[in-house]
Amino acid sequence: MNRRYALGVIAVAAAALAGNAAAQTTKTVAGTYSPVTVSAYGDKPRGQLILTPDGRYSIVLSRAEMPKIASGSRVKATPEENKAVVDGSIAHAGRYTIDDGGRSITFHIETSTFPNWNGTTQKRPLSLKGDLLTYTVATPSAGGAPNDAVWRRAK
Repeated sequence: MNRRYALGVIAVAAAALAGNAAAQTTKTVAGTYSPVTVSAYGDKPRGQLILTPDGRYSIVLSRAEMPKIASGSRVKATPEENKAVVDGSIAHAGRYTIDDGGRSITFHIETSTFPNWNGTTQKRPLSLKGDLLTYTVATPSAGGAPNDAVWRRAK
């Protein structure tokens, strides 16, 4: 094998490996994740992101500290208690796709605790580095500036 041919093979292999490192798929992102940072939900947010290999997902997020409902019944909460729950949590579920050569995730929201999102599609820039999955929420349900959601894959 001549040197030029060998260098060409190595260059093609390196380019293929570099391209594959960033190319996420539903199979490579599939898993269960815990929130690391999601600015709208304060320090140490609680919740779970589940991404299945066949393209289903669910997200539940809340602030670490949520006030208890004094009546013990969620349907008998006071307006202030309801506001605290709505302000401090979000959940949605549906289907997802990995797009743009693995650089974005699109949530096809079937149901959400924020009804304005029901039946909508949200495309978000995506990064997966080691156990950390990050995407940017361009239009948060609470309004405000775009923010990153950082999740750690459960072991």
